[in-house]
Amino acid sequence: MGHVASGVTVLCVDDEPSYADLIATHLERKDTAIDATGVTSATDGLSYLDEHDVDCIVSDYDMPGIDGLEFRETVRARDPDLPFLLFTSQGSETLASNAIAAGVTDYIQKTHGSQQYAVLAQRIRNAVERVKAKATAEAAQERTKRILDATNDAVLVSVASIIVYANPAAVELFGAADSDELRDRPLTELVEPAGCGTAAVERVVKDDQTAGYVERTIRTLAGNNVQASVTACDVTWDSEDSTVTVISDRSDTDERERRLEALHEATRELMAAEVRNEVAGIGVNAAADIIGLDANAVHLINDDGRLEPVAATASARKLIGDIPTFGPGDSIAWRVYESGEATAVPDVRLDEDVQNPETPTRSELYLPLGGHGILIAASATVDAFNEADIVAGRILAANMEVALAAVERDRQLRDREQELSAQNDRLEQFATVVSHDLRNPLNVAIGRLGALSEACDDDNIDAIEQALDRMQALIDDLLLLARTGDSVAEMETVALATAVTDCWEVVDTGDAALVVDTDRKIQADMTRLKQLLENLIRNAVEHSATDSRLQSEGADRHGSSAVTITVTEIPDGFAVSDDGPGVPKSDRETVFESGYSTTTDGTGFGLSIVSQIATAHDWTVTLTESDTGGARFEFTGVDVIAEE
Repeated sequence: MGHVASGVTVLCVDDEPSYADLIATHLERKDTAIDATGVTSATDGLSYLDEHDVDCIVSDYDMPGIDGLEFRETVRARDPDLPFLLFTSQGSETLASNAIAAGVTDYIQKTHGSQQYAVLAQRIRNAVERVKAKATAEAAQERTKRILDATNDAVLVSVASIIVYANPAAVELFGAADSDELRDRPLTELVEPAGCGTAAVERVVKDDQTAGYVERTIRTLAGNNVQASVTACDVTWDSEDSTVTVISDRSDTDERERRLEALHEATRELMAAEVRNEVAGIGVNAAADIIGLDANAVHLINDDGRLEPVAATASARKLIGDIPTFGPGDSIAWRVYESGEATAVPDVRLDEDVQNPETPTRSELYLPLGGHGILIAASATVDAFNEADIVAGRILAANMEVALAAVERDRQLRDREQELSAQNDRLEQFATVVSHDLRNPLNVAIGRLGALSEACDDDNIDAIEQALDRMQALIDDLLLLARTGDSVAEMETVALATAVTDCWEVVDTGDAALVVDTDRKIQADMTRLKQLLENLIRNAVEHSATDSRLQSEGADRHGSSAVTITVTEIPDGFAVSDDGPGVPKSDRETVFESGYSTTTDGTGFGLSIVSQIATAHDWTVTLTESDTGGARFEFTGVDVIAEE
C-alpha cells in the first residue's frame, strides 16, 4: 500500500456517478490532507488500483456486477492491510455481520447532511493511522530483532508458552541447527521442564510486573543441563501478548534486570510528559542511565528556528562547559538534524562542519528527534561510540520523537480550545449588548418618534424614522451573524422552488418580478436557506431601486426600473440572478465582507450573511455577471437529491 508523506489518498467507489464524485469532494473539503478520487464500479476501482497507490478505499455495498463485499475480497487478496470502509445507505444486522466477516475495516451507514462526511473523513484518518501504526510497530519489531540477534545472551520469545523466536545466541546455547528447530516448542522443554523454571514468566503475567528474575537450570537439545539466570519481560510481539525470556550468565543478570526496568519506566514517563522540556529531561537521563551515554544534551528548535539546549547531564556540562546553541548551517549538529539520520562522528575536530575546532570533545553521537530537535552525546575519547550505541540511541530517540509530537498536538488542541472558548464568550457578550442594551433604547426612540409624528408635522421626522429603521435592520443582521455562526442545525430535503416562493412572500419586493426555473431538491437547513434567499432577494430589489433613482425620469439602462429575479439550477447547485445594475468586477471580491454596501440605507451585512450560510453548508458562492448584465450568485458543492 502506498503512503504519502503529508496526505491520505482515498478511492471512493459508488455506482451513482454524481455520488462517487460528491463523496470525494466532501472528503477533501472536510480534511485538506485527503486527496480523493471517485469511480462508479468495483471493476473501475480495481483498474484504478492497478495504476495508482491508495491509502484507503470507501465503497458502496449494493452495486451491479461486483458488490461491496465481493470487491473487498478481491482487494484483500491484493493487499490484506489496505483499509476498506463500507459506506452504504443499506443497513441491517446481517449486512453488518457479513461486512465484519469479510474483513471490512469499518461499516458506516449513509445519512443526510454534510456532517456524515466529517465522520467519514475521521474514520478514514483513524483507519489509515492504525495501518501506519502497525507498519511502524512491525518496523520497530524488525529493529528489535536485529538488536536481539546481535546480543550475546540467549533470547527466546514465547506466545502462550510456545516459542515463536530464538536469536543466534539461543541457537548456539541449546545446540540447535537453526532457529526453526527451537520455534513451536513449549518453553518448558528448554527451561526446567518440571514447570518451576517458568515461574518468572507466570509472575510477570499474573502480577503485572515489568520483569521477573530467577536462577534456573536450562536443558539443551542434547540433554545437557546448564545453570543460568533467566529474566522474563512481558512485551507485544506480532500484535500479541508475549514474553521475552533472556538467558544469561548470573554475573550479568542484576544489571540486565535494572536496564529492562529502567527502559520500561523511561518510556512510560516519556508518554506521560506534558511539556517539551520534561521530555528532554527524561531523555537525557535515560540516555545516561540506560544506554551509558553519560555526557549528553537535548537541543530543541526554538521560536527563532535554532537548536537550543534545554536539558543536559552534569557530565556534559563538565566536559563542554556552556552548552552551545546551533543555527542553520553552522555545525555538525545542524547538518545531522537536517539529514534526520543518526550519526556517530569518530573525531569531531577533523570534521569540516565542527563549530569549535578547539572543543574538548573528540567523538560525538547525534540522534535526531524528527523535526523537534536532536540529542547529542559526547566523549573525550576518539571513536567512543559503537553500533550498539547507535541502535539503542535510535530506539530512545524514536520514543522521544513520539512523545514530543504528542506534547505539540496537546498544546495545539489546548490553544484551539481556548481560542474557541474566548471567541464564543465574545460573541455571546456582543449578542447580549446588541439584543438588550441597544434594542431597548431603540424601541424607546421609535415609540417616542411615533408620538412626535402625531403631535406635529415636520419633514425631519421621516428622516429620523428611516435612520431608526436602518438601525433596527443593522441590529437584526448583527444578531444573525453573531448567533448563528458557520454552522447548520438539522439538514433536510428542501424543494428549492418552494423555498424561493415562500421567501418572496415575506420580502417587500414592490414591482419586482420572480422567475423560478427549477424543480431541484437539495439537502439544506431550511431556516438558514431561507435567510440566504431572503437576503439575496432583498439585495437585488434594493440595489435595483437605488440604480433606478440615479437614472433620469425613472428609466435605467435596461429600459425598466422593475427588477426581475431568476432562480435556476446549475451543475452541482443553483444560481440566483437579476437584471439590475450588477456589481463591478473590481468589487466582486469585497461584497461579501461585513459592512460593505453601495446604498446609503443598506446595513452592509446582507451578503456577508449569505456567504456565512453558504460556508455553513460547505457550499461555494461565486458572484458573476448575469446574461442581462445584472448580478448572478452561483452556489456549488450543494448536496443535490437525485431524481428517482
